[in-house]
Amino acid sequence: MRAFARELSWFFLAILLAAPIAYFFGFYLMNLEPEGPSLTKNEEVFYMELFIIGGILGFICTYLIRVIIWAVTKYLIVE
Repeated sequence: MRAFARELSWFFLAILLAAPIAYFFGFYLMNLEPEGPSLTKNEEVFYMELFIIGGILGFICTYLIRVIIWAVTKYLIVE
C-alpha cells in the first residue's frame, strides 16, 4: 500500500510540474510572437498544440527523472 501511495504522489507531482514546463516550452523557448496586434485562430491553435506537447514532455521527463533517482538509490546507495 505504501508503494502505491508513493507512485500516486509521483503521478500528481508530475501533473503539477507539467503545466509550468509546458508554459516554459511553448512560450519562452519558442519565443513566438503574433503577426498582427492580436492572435489569429491558427496561431491560437498552434499555441495550444505547443502547450499540450510541452505538457506531455514535462510529464514524461518528470517520470524519467523519477526513474533515474530510483536507479541511483537502488544500485549506488548501499544500506
